[in-house]
Amino acid sequence: MLIFWTITLFLLGAAKGKEVCYEDLGCFSDTEPWGGTAIRPLKILPWSPEKIGTRFLLYTNENPNNFQILLLSDPSTIEASNFQMDRKTRFIIHGFIDKGDESWVTDMCKTPGLSRITVLDPVEASFESTPEEVRLDPSDADFVDVIHTDAAPLIPFLGFGTN
Repeated sequence: MLIFWTITLFLLGAAKGKEVCYEDLGCFSDTEPWGGTAIRPLKILPWSPEKIGTRFLLYTNENPNNFQILLLSDPSTIEASNFQMDRKTRFIIHGFIDKGDESWVTDMCKTPGLSRITVLDPVEASFESTPEEVRLDPSDADFVDVIHTDAAPLIPFLGFGTN
């Protein structure tokens, strides 16, 4: 079995890198440091914005119980919303499995005087020991507060845990 994984990882690392470009976001590569390394052996390009379907759910004082959907691909959704540039705007980023319309997100939007939000780091998932541009880094902000949410790696050497 060890020989199988060794050959597989070698072939993945030896394959020529690919690149994909998305308008407004730029180009992404599956070469080092993003893929083909011992820490990140899989060479996987990001999905297209259309496949991901990113949307922003806007809660304001005018609509505290029902969100308005904002789409980067459709600026008219922003213009037609209650968004106001002169007000403080905060972003809540949900977990990998959530979709953003869970009750805890709504509850957090209604919490008065919320003064601190702590970031949850990806549960290793091949981010540990990678260059700064790949992972969360202390230089990303004046104050970076992280809680690691997992224990030992579920699959040795492939992430899904924190040592």
